Amino acid sequence: MAIYHLSAKVISRAGGRSSVAAAAYRTAGRLRDERRGLEHDYSRKGGVVHSEIMAPESAPDWMRNRDQLWNAVEAVEKRRDAQLAREIEVALPRELDRGERLELLRGFVQREFVDRGMIADVAVHEGKARDGHGQPHAHVMLTMRELTGEGFGKKDRSWNAPDLLMGWRKAWARDANTALERAGRSERIDHRSLDVQRSEAEQQVERAREGGQEEIALEHEKKVVELSREPEPKIGPSANAQETRGIVTERGEAFRAAQARNAQRQELGWRQLELRLELMERGRAFIATARERLDQLWGRAEAAMSRIKERVMGEVERPQAGAERGGDMDARRAAVLGRDVDRPEVQAPDVGRERVAPDDPDRDRRDAILGRARDIGQKRDAAAVERDIAVRDGEGRDHGRRDDILGRGRDNVSERGQGRDRDRGRER
Repeated sequence: MAIYHLSAKVISRAGGRSSVAAAAYRTAGRLRDERRGLEHDYSRKGGVVHSEIMAPESAPDWMRNRDQLWNAVEAVEKRRDAQLAREIEVALPRELDRGERLELLRGFVQREFVDRGMIADVAVHEGKARDGHGQPHAHVMLTMRELTGEGFGKKDRSWNAPDLLMGWRKAWARDANTALERAGRSERIDHRSLDVQRSEAEQQVERAREGGQEEIALEHEKKVVELSREPEPKIGPSANAQETRGIVTERGEAFRAAQARNAQRQELGWRQLELRLELMERGRAFIATARERLDQLWGRAEAAMSRIKERVMGEVERPQAGAERGGDMDARRAAVLGRDVDRPEVQAPDVGRERVAPDDPDRDRRDAILGRARDIGQKRDAAAVERDIAVRDGEGRDHGRRDDILGRGRDNVSERGQGRDRDRGRER
């Protein structure tokens, strides 16, 4: 994984430091400090693979000599706490080869420093990291005064602006990513803090999930886990040298403690991610099984509906056939009863008998077959007699009224009296 690192610091006399000694150490060279009368020899120091001085075109040639350059800086500074030089330290992408890293570094130094009027003393180191891989990085020492012909002028205070430093950090990330892309690498670096990067990655996870892009969300989740760490403190060259000799230092202890905490965070983060992925897989399997079962149930429901539809259609067609069979039954019943199916039987009206309901023309025949005709006939004859008596009584009353009106009532009375006398004589 490509690592971003860019730091800036000032080499100052207030800390008892010398620009000549710093240049000798970073370039693994041998330089003499004229002001202090000291010689600094680091020629046996390993790990330095390249060094050079980059200066503006207007700079005199002697400024491209490392010994003369930094002794001139020491001579122009009079204060005991004077700021001598600015040092920029950058981590070079290990994913690039040595030539690509040097090209990247030169382009960045030229545009950001030399073109502004600074002289840059560049040294490229290739060490070994704690993970066993290479740790390429560069030290760039920069002058802090303007160039005026053959020497140095006043200090340019604008080079100390915090915004300028932030611009350098952003520019290095941009240039490094461009070089990685040109080399066909997928790794990228980011100059922002870990908290800002992690927050952005979490937002990308949410957006990917809302868009249904699970694979992209997973990649961002991995990035969140990688960014869930705290910055590790720098040990420094002095403490690092002691640690190499087996001496435990405070900075080394702080560094190891931070590493242990980061390892715990990483392990916990990866476990949580694996658990989430396992739950997602189980959820997908459950959904697939549920869909399969629903499809089966739906198929059964459709088959049942088809059978019900066929049965209902059969019931609709059945009454028509039943009607045809009903006609056959009517013909058979008419043949038994001696009737003509096509011509309904017409009966003469019978005043003396009870009328038969028109909706049951076969009632007399059924009654005759069942032996109920005699009783019905007797009841009908008695009713007829009663009607005759009632009719005669009515006629007698009508005749009496007419005789009274016509004066024929006396004759009838005397005749009735004589009749009664004759009856009495016979009785005697």
